[in-house]
Amino acid sequence: MCALGIQPGLGRMRKLLRQLGHPERGLNFIHIAGTNGKGSTAAAIDSILRAAGFFSGLYTSPHLVDFRERFQCGGTMVEEVVLQRNLRILIRKISKWPKRGRPTFFEATTALALQIFREVKVDFVVWETGLGGRLDATNVVGPECCVLTSLGRDHEAVLGRGWKNIGREKAGICKRGVPVFSAPWPKAARGVLAQAARRLGCPWQVVRPLRKGRDRWPLAGAHQRQNLALAVAVARYLGFPDSIVARGLDRTSWPGRFMSLKGRPRRVLDGAHNREGVRAALATWREQFGDEPARIIFGCLRDKPAEEMLREIRGTGAQVWGVQLQDARGGDPLEWRIRPDRLWKSVAEAMEEDREVPAEGGTFILGSLVLVGEVMRWAEGRKD
Repeated sequence: MCALGIQPGLGRMRKLLRQLGHPERGLNFIHIAGTNGKGSTAAAIDSILRAAGFFSGLYTSPHLVDFRERFQCGGTMVEEVVLQRNLRILIRKISKWPKRGRPTFFEATTALALQIFREVKVDFVVWETGLGGRLDATNVVGPECCVLTSLGRDHEAVLGRGWKNIGREKAGICKRGVPVFSAPWPKAARGVLAQAARRLGCPWQVVRPLRKGRDRWPLAGAHQRQNLALAVAVARYLGFPDSIVARGLDRTSWPGRFMSLKGRPRRVLDGAHNREGVRAALATWREQFGDEPARIIFGCLRDKPAEEMLREIRGTGAQVWGVQLQDARGGDPLEWRIRPDRLWKSVAEAMEEDREVPAEGGTFILGSLVLVGEVMRWAEGRKD
């Protein structure tokens, strides 16, 4: 039995949705689970849907700067008036619950997304899990298809140790007879997925990365060709012609993933938050710029594998700065067993120093989407 919550979590979700008049009904979902690449895959699918003329909803987490980022309607954040109207309804319902049994923040946010998408009448919902899959708050819908991205091991304390347990939790979004498109998984996880697909009668396809084949992809990095391939597989299942698929891919963007800040020397942000993600991000830097970054600014949440990520980072030879994130979940750099060269009590202080004393070979900022969001807010707050 994995450590991820208990069944009453889904029970809370179903109770809440019942009180809200079942906003999940009548919506067409593309449900996405996995460890790495969920957001990028979701963004590409959403872009292809819009290129095909559909009004799509996109639900992702976390947000970087604005809470409304989690609820995209037709490629833009939900309007504030729509958010507030549905939030008031949600709060009225939840406030009547006993305090000890109320939905979690993510459960409430997931219900809010369903309210919003029902109100604005989207054609499709691209629906990203939060954590795991089997017991995740998003796992209360009947999808048109399921998408499983690449796996990582940064949530073993929650999902259970080893690829088999991780795979079981992610494959828990599979529904009877619903097609599944999966990135290549480690053997133990792939075996669990195969068993689930047989038991549920799910058509199942392992999707290989797109071949390089073009000079420029919309999302940087060889690992993104896997995420884009999953989006293409979904689009072909939905019957879209290659011209629409290509147009949607070309228009795909996903903030916080190998994103460059303005100015020189170069500063690049990436939300990589586990060993596999950091390794892919560093490979992308080398692929794009031909060498290693001169400086890496790193910060992560407490539940992330800081030492594993720092071990990859130390292998570059870069100067490493550790930062304390202004988040209740932020990891303490003083507790990391692999110590950075310099420590900063805030992202803003580190960024100001990096601006005043730039690294000529460039600065890479990675370790968490929370870190990316703090850097983006810092950049927005500067007048120059």
